[in-house]
Amino acid sequence: MPPVSAGGNPDLDVSVEIVDGEIRADVSLFVRAPRQRVWEVINDYERAPEFMRGLQTSKIISRSGDTLRVYQKDQVRFGPFTFPVETVKDVRLTEPVRTESRLVSGSIKKYESTTELISEAGGTRIVYRSVANPGSFLAGFIGESSVRRETEERFNQVRSEILRRQYIAAKQ
Repeated sequence: MPPVSAGGNPDLDVSVEIVDGEIRADVSLFVRAPRQRVWEVINDYERAPEFMRGLQTSKIISRSGDTLRVYQKDQVRFGPFTFPVETVKDVRLTEPVRTESRLVSGSIKKYESTTELISEAGGTRIVYRSVANPGSFLAGFIGESSVRRETEERFNQVRSEILRRQYIAAKQ
């Protein structure tokens, strides 16, 4: 099946493909904010539940050099289905341009992602790629369009928080 892409928003492009139970997502999001502001928001794990719907808990449980170990408890929606997800991930930070995450343990089988921040005229482009395997029998009922909508919603929430913080900083 060809990947499903987002439509209607020229600043956000989401492509999702499900192959053999693995969900592959590619996202490109342009935000009118400097790279450092974007970096601060996408790596604000402790405050992420304040601006990410469904994210119940997010805590940095350890730090070793440029790598964080992050615990998160989430409710992920795909259409009429809601999946409780608990993960422990190692997140390697290459400030302020790249993060690489990989699953250490949790209620899903696999999760790996890379996020890159690219400075462009007037703002920053976030390029995100992930591969996940929920490992649940319900995963077989998840459609690419549902995953795409959930991914779009989450990236729109991140963009809103970046712009909110950018607005506050500009007023100071």
